[in-house]
Amino acid sequence: MSRCQGGHAVGVKTYQAYTMAEALVAAKHDLGADAVILETRSFRRGGVLGVRRKTIFELTASSGDRADLSTARRPRRGTPAPGGAAIAAASLATREYARVAAPPAVREGGPSDRTRTRRLAQALAEAHDRRAREVEVAPPPSPVTLNATDRRHAPIHPSPVARRFILTPTTGEQAGAEVAVAVAEPPEAMQLELTAIKTMVSQVLQRQAVSRRGPGVDLPGSLFDMYLELIGQDLSEEITDRIMSAVRAEVADDTLDKDAVREVVLGHLADLVPVADPTIPRRSPDARPLTIALIGPTGVGKTTTLAKLAASFKLRHQRSVGLVTCDTYRIAAVDQLRTYAAIIGLPLEVALTPGEMNRAAERLRDCDVVLIDTAGRGPNDTARLGELQQVLAAADPHEVHLVLSSTASERVLLRQAEAFAEVGADRIVLTKLDEAVSFGVLVNVMQAVGKELSFITTGQEVPDHIEEGRSRRLAELVLGAELHG
Repeated sequence: MSRCQGGHAVGVKTYQAYTMAEALVAAKHDLGADAVILETRSFRRGGVLGVRRKTIFELTASSGDRADLSTARRPRRGTPAPGGAAIAAASLATREYARVAAPPAVREGGPSDRTRTRRLAQALAEAHDRRAREVEVAPPPSPVTLNATDRRHAPIHPSPVARRFILTPTTGEQAGAEVAVAVAEPPEAMQLELTAIKTMVSQVLQRQAVSRRGPGVDLPGSLFDMYLELIGQDLSEEITDRIMSAVRAEVADDTLDKDAVREVVLGHLADLVPVADPTIPRRSPDARPLTIALIGPTGVGKTTTLAKLAASFKLRHQRSVGLVTCDTYRIAAVDQLRTYAAIIGLPLEVALTPGEMNRAAERLRDCDVVLIDTAGRGPNDTARLGELQQVLAAADPHEVHLVLSSTASERVLLRQAEAFAEVGADRIVLTKLDEAVSFGVLVNVMQAVGKELSFITTGQEVPDHIEEGRSRRLAELVLGAELHG
């Protein structure tokens, strides 16, 4: 009994498999040795974002009945006949089918064709059952059974017939019943393939690393593992090469254990990050309050960082603190800072112009520390950057801290540092380390910018999630230390 999807040519079926041989065998079992190959093609399917896509071979065949064959090959009125390439492909597929379908010489005492077919169907069914237990597979569409009357009056469409990713061998005992078997790749094979890919990538990376260090220089296992760890944290290849060369020169071959290598690498990483003096004087050398301004692009956490600093100076260091905000572009920022000031009992001044900044500084002259919050500026907004520079000139701060978000890319961070250097930034605050994807980028930026690291923030809590900038702390984060460990 012939089966096909409703609305398609009777006696014409399409088979899809991972190899053309599997598709040909399926056609032979389903349609018999007299079947005619109408079309073959291959395409790629599946995978995630283009990874692990599989090549699928598709074969369209007719049962060999002349009526079915003539209707299947008759083009619809107005539809061009297939070109020479299609005919050649069909001819090649027909010859290949004949090779597979032709019954081999049966050796005396060997199994019959029917027995081999039954064994193949059983093996495929068992493979399908194993795969179904491991991966949930959507049920295949239910086939439509047509009786003899339906076969004579079934509509004929030259469009592609229903595609079923199944093998449908039939036996005499099953009398036309189809056994749907998915062609599945064993999990063991997938695991072996993944292992081979990992090994290949590792070898390629090692060859590249060795080639950059010149002939005759290699990386022992512990050094190569450390190299991969640094590169995985997005530390630049130039810095990683320098560190690995220094470690190779300093550590003897007989002491190249993981802990020794890690300690030497930590030291070299820490040397790359300059840090500011954490001492907080009671008064500045010019007898004014220690005046600290926070500048930076929008959305990096300047206002929250200022609140953390204010609480830390007052509660931990027992300093009297005054606040000044220039960020009147965001009403919420002023309200937020006013709430912080009220909670911890700090005076707050609002200054929009250089003149107002002078008056605010005069009113806060008795404080030990004055913290200035500024509005965010884009690195390409030269007009607003000029306004910021005028306000800072009136405030005359002792320290100008550029606040940068650890979530930004290295390219963005370098561009922001370049733009705000024109305003007078002399220190760096790194915020949102709890949201950072990798920490090697931060070392790259600190090394390129050459400014001192003053503070880092590691969360939203005030004043707990702020720390003085320490080079070893950042180096440990690069090597996988816990942020809140």
